[in-house]
Amino acid sequence: MDFLQDGHNLSYLWIASGILLMISELFLPGGFVFFLGLSATIVGALTYFIEIQFWTQSLIWAVLSGLLIWAGGSFLRAFFPSASERVILNPEEGPGRIVLVSKDILVERKGGRVQFQGTEWDAISKTKRIPAGKRAKIVFRENLTFVVEPIEFPEI
Repeated sequence: MDFLQDGHNLSYLWIASGILLMISELFLPGGFVFFLGLSATIVGALTYFIEIQFWTQSLIWAVLSGLLIWAGGSFLRAFFPSASERVILNPEEGPGRIVLVSKDILVERKGGRVQFQGTEWDAISKTKRIPAGKRAKIVFRENLTFVVEPIEFPEI
């Protein structure tokens, strides 16, 4: 443990750990590991010039990591939007339209199909199961999947 007693050696350990974490982001996608490494590198540079106790360094790293993940994640989402986005269609393109269910639609599970504009589309329901042959109303679209709700016709 004499290695950690020298302040510069601990700085080098923080910097090396930070660089290792930033490089590991290439193999562990997700975005946050890079920010953990960046905060470790910043703490290492800070402790190189200012003598700080180890528990204080750890606290600075934790707080800085949280701030960088929050701020950096928001920044990155602005430039790289999610692949899954909720799209509200024009009235002619879906919402409010009545469609025929061609394959049973399950609650919150893919696999259901509806006929829309001469083509079969994937569909899910947020409320209840809709059997094939029934009619459903399109609520909105998530990528290439329609979210539908059952239509209850009054008995004659």
